[in-house]
Formats: sequence, C-alpha cells, structure tokens
Amino acid sequence: MTTRVRSGGLGITSGALTTLGIAAVAAIGLVSTPARADSMDPTPERFVSQPTTPFYSLNGKSLTLGSVGLTCQGIAANPAGAMASFNSAASKLAGKSIKVSPSVLSNLACQPNNAPFQAMLSELGVAIAPTAFHPARTTGFGGFEFSIEASYTKINPDASAGGVQYWHKGTQGSVDPNSGVQSQENTSPDSVIQVYSLKARKGLPLGFEIIGDVSYIADSVMWTAGADVRWALLEGFRTGWPSYLPDVSVGGGVRTLTGTSKFSLTSVGIDGQISHPFTLADTSVLTPYLGYQRLYIFGDSSTVDLTPNTDALKACGYTGNNPSTGSPVCANNIPGTNVPNSADYNNTTTFASVRTNRDRGIIGMNYRYEVLHLAGQFMFDLNQLPGQSSLAQWTISLEAGVFF
Repeated sequence: MTTRVRSGGLGITSGALTTLGIAAVAAIGLVSTPARADSMDPTPERFVSQPTTPFYSLNGKSLTLGSVGLTCQGIAANPAGAMASFNSAASKLAGKSIKVSPSVLSNLACQPNNAPFQAMLSELGVAIAPTAFHPARTTGFGGFEFSIEASYTKINPDASAGGVQYWHKGTQGSVDPNSGVQSQENTSPDSVIQVYSLKARKGLPLGFEIIGDVSYIADSVMWTAGADVRWALLEGFRTGWPSYLPDVSVGGGVRTLTGTSKFSLTSVGIDGQISHPFTLADTSVLTPYLGYQRLYIFGDSSTVDLTPNTDALKACGYTGNNPSTGSPVCANNIPGTNVPNSADYNNTTTFASVRTNRDRGIIGMNYRYEVLHLAGQFMFDLNQLPGQSSLAQWTISLEAGVFF
C-alpha cells in the first residue's frame, strides 16, 4: 500500500513549523544580545526631590540643605558631617556658636519626585500594552494559531518631567567593566523598547476567540504575561451578499509586568477592528484591517528606598522594635550626640499612582499561505501625552505563525 501526502498538508505544515522555529531562534538571539544587558531595568529610586524645610532660622533668614551645599542622600551617608555643616552655617548666621538640634534630621528626608515616575511608567505602559494584532475575523471554531511577535515602541529618551530626564535617571545604564560599579544614570537609554512575544490563539463557538501571551522586554530582566478575548460580530457569514460585508470584531486584553519589585504596571486595552479578506490565486489570503484601541495604564509604586547606598539598619545598629511604639531601636547614635541614628528610615517611601488613558489607531496587514501567516501592524497615538503636548508614541509589530 502506498501512502500519499496531500499537497499543502503535512509537508507544508512541517516547512511552516521549521520556518517558525528558525524565526523564534533569531528572535531569541536578538533578545539575548549582551552588548547592553539590563541597561533598561528601572531605577525609580533616583527620582528624588530635595527637601526645602529650613534646619535653622533667625531674624527672617533661613538655612536649607541647598544653602549649605548638602543633599538628603549626603545626610544619610554622613549625618555627623551634616550636623557639623549645620552648626557652622548657623553659627555664621547668628554671629556666635550655635548647635543645631539633631532632631532636624527627621524633617530633611528625601522626597519622591512623582512627575518623572509617572511619565516613565506611562510610556512603559504603552510598550507592554496589548497590541490587538489581528484582523477582525477569528481563527474560527476549532481553529488554533501559534505565533511569535516582535513589537517596537517609540519612547522619548531625552524628555524631561519634574526637571529630570526620566529615562536617563530612571533606568540602570551601564556597569563599569573594571570596577563593577553601577553608573548614576543611563547616558544613552534606548529610543525604542523591544518586546518579543509568544502567542497562542484559539477559536471558540459563536465567533469568540481567546489569546494567551507571554513576552520578554529586551535589555532588561522584565517580562509580561496576559490574555485577550474578542468577538467577531459577523462571524459565519461566508456566502451570499453578507460575504461582501467587512468583518467586524470587538475585544479587550490585559498585560501585566513582572521582573521588578519596585512597582507594578498593568495595561488594559479595549479595541475594535474592521477588515476584509481577499483571496489570491486560491492558495493565499491577504487581509488589510483598521482599528481603534482605548488603553488604560495602571501603575503603582512599591516601597522604594531613596538612599539605596546607605543601609538604614546598619547605620542605626538595629536591635529590634520598641514593643509599645513599633519604632526601631538603635544601638548607634549620631556621633557627638545622644540622638539615635535613625533618620535614614524616613527615606523609604512610595510614589504617586499612575492612571493614564490613551487612544490609539491601528493599521495592519495579514498574509496567509496555507498554514503559514505573516503580518505587520502600525499603532499610533491619536492624542498627545497628558501635560506633554509635543510627545507621542507609536508601535510597529511584526508576526509570523502557523494556523491549524
């Protein structure tokens, strides 16, 4: 008995899987490029506002950290030196020897600079958002699709908010290969965030479809995971005059960031698509589509230490908590005083929450030959970033997959 393989059957499927495997390996190779590994990991602890509370006042004149050339980070690292500077400046102002009370240190803690934190998370939220990368027609009842996706989202690497270039200060940057010391800012942050995804789509009855997604963000240790659901309103109309109508679908998706303990970030997209397939030579289908997405970005800060180079427990000589107040008990005092060296605990704080809405347009094209499909899509802002009229973002996505 002779076994025959139908044209477009196992042979095509095997070739398509081989092609997809090669593309996956290539994508992984791009992701694992070692040139600037982890340079885009977030460092929100650098978003610091210096306190302006006076540490000494006399005859309508006040002395602040800025007036004596100190910072809240400097106080945490060397409180004894800060007190010496305070006493010297106060004595000069008063014209006599003055000793400033060490209790003022509790009012000179670092403050979170919320504006750059919110700007960075707003742009990052767009980069990880659901791409709604599909025409309006689903895979059909019983249909299944597996694909890899590469998305490239423009960010504004040199933009400022709250007086800070937030991508410069807010991302890790390079490490000195000789000393291993981390840079204080990212001098050349990426201008495009690269997100590489593995996706699976499964058709359901009544025109519904579900999508699962796991993604990796290049030049970082961050990942995202999420899912989509959508409904094709006219699914099933394939003959007669309804076949001339465009396909229409509505849906939504969610993506959540993982890989950093410094904040949580979730993007939720609600979208609508319209498309129409065109058959080419009875073997392939070309499907252009248009769409709209309403994007909701939710970012919340974890507890962040704004003086990461100073160990509050070590400086304090922590021995436990006071059972009646819950405050830390310190074995160490500020040198030259009888005041516990506990001021650095006040430098641990949180940033204001991020709640941003965005409207985006979608233009895409999907090409399918037998079980193999290729697609490209462009998403763009329909409005500007809140409070930043000159800034906008776009996302270019490419996809290759197999359909069963």
